[in-house]
Amino acid sequence: MDLSRTRIVLRDRPLVDVLDLALRFLVHHGGAYTKAVAIVLPPFILVTEIVARLGGAIAAWVFAIFAATFAGAPFTVLASRLVFEDDVRVRAAIGAAVHATWRLFVLRLVTFFAGAIGLVLFMFPGVWFLASALFVVEVSVLEQAKTMAAISRSDRIFRRGSGEALLALFLLFLFHIGAVLVADMGGRTIVSALLESRAPQSIWEDGWSTFGLLGFWLFVPYLATARFLVYLDIRTRSEGWDIQTRFAALAARTADDARSAA
Repeated sequence: MDLSRTRIVLRDRPLVDVLDLALRFLVHHGGAYTKAVAIVLPPFILVTEIVARLGGAIAAWVFAIFAATFAGAPFTVLASRLVFEDDVRVRAAIGAAVHATWRLFVLRLVTFFAGAIGLVLFMFPGVWFLASALFVVEVSVLEQAKTMAAISRSDRIFRRGSGEALLALFLLFLFHIGAVLVADMGGRTIVSALLESRAPQSIWEDGWSTFGLLGFWLFVPYLATARFLVYLDIRTRSEGWDIQTRFAALAARTADDARSAA
């Protein structure tokens, strides 16, 4: 990542500002994100719908939660490149994420089952583990760390900003649930009120709904972007990226001036 070419200012930000920045970042780069959504999300939406119809609500949500890592990885790479690069190609960002699929799969198996066991048996240790593994996708895909190294590296980043990471995990979890419920309610309202047709099943009836699943997946780009920006924020405060950025930019300008003078 080229710190001299950041599209956002790397500085210490409150978590609320980081989450707001993620939303504005998505809007500003709406074209790139729309293209990525059109390529990445349809297969996940389709498969989740099939799983729900064949296996029921529990199977559908377990699959969605497990697979969200793979759907979010291309948006993590895309957000990173939009921040640090001038010429960003959506397909190249998606390709970089796909290239890391096997590494992410092993990582997801470890974190998913370890987190689930921790939540069922011990609750708080489970939450703590999930928070400490919050940045494993960023570390694995962007820093290209292997499984245990990614978990260890994510834990170190988490410990530098544990309060912010825990709060980010909690808020993003709530927002994700909210997106599911709003999509379910809004979609059914549109069908029944505007289209004057019979609304499909509510999420409260069978534990899942087509609109609820759609809301889950459409939230993934924001989730990945917000988590990446929290990762950047913690690294900025703990590793002084703002200082690195200034010196890198100064060095780049000095080199340009030298070439111009020559």
